[in-house]
Amino acid sequence: MPNTTTTKQALIAAEIALQDAIKRETLMESQHYQSIGEIVHDIKNPLSAMMGYLSLVRNEVAGPMGNDKYAEYFKIIDRSADRLLAICNSLLGEYAGADNSAVDKTPKIVNVSELVDEIRDLFVAKAKERGIKLTAKVENDFPNLDGDPQEMYRALMNLVSNAIKFTPSGGHVEIQSEVDPKDNTFIMVVRDSGIGMTQAQIEQVTHSNLTTVSPHGDIGTGLGLSIVNNIVAGLGGKLNIISTENGGTKIKMHFPKSMSLANFR
Repeated sequence: MPNTTTTKQALIAAEIALQDAIKRETLMESQHYQSIGEIVHDIKNPLSAMMGYLSLVRNEVAGPMGNDKYAEYFKIIDRSADRLLAICNSLLGEYAGADNSAVDKTPKIVNVSELVDEIRDLFVAKAKERGIKLTAKVENDFPNLDGDPQEMYRALMNLVSNAIKFTPSGGHVEIQSEVDPKDNTFIMVVRDSGIGMTQAQIEQVTHSNLTTVSPHGDIGTGLGLSIVNNIVAGLGGKLNIISTENGGTKIKMHFPKSMSLANFR
């Protein structure tokens, strides 16, 4: 005669195992869609900027414009295309199961001044189109950093893109890089005079997909600041958001002094 207690225990164990399997499957699916969403988001930003420059070329091609100006536009487009290719190559490497066991310890040099100039050039057309003043400044003593150039680009690109999206016409977006003398950390700042966020929104944006619509009609995916938060944390840094509703936003990426490559300059 079957043991009723043993049968019940087996059924309970099987049910628990099934629930655990469903949870794992759901988590894997969620992570997959999160990864795809981040990639689409990162491709969308530079592509939008490239389209802005193409629009300028199309509108001005019949006007009195010298070849030097065309050359600058196409330089920005080429550079953005290279960034897209790097992101795609990274994705292909991940899906191909590339072996990352042998980690390259050679310092990866991030020239912050060049990076800031590149991001400013990328978005200046979009800012101008929307009536927004975009400026950038890097302190002279800001060193090159030991970090992943592609990840640093993604982080800064997302911050500036968000700032332009949520700053109304007539506003100002500023990129700064400075050394904090108090704890000798390196800070990259994106400041805007946009619509700002409530404290509740600040607590949400770095961890969840808070979809929003900008004053210009942009429909956000809600991934931008979450991506930046993950990148900065992965580089050993810290993200600090200061914002008030209708009072603008200031976002700081703090990086430790151990990332300085001053001796390699």
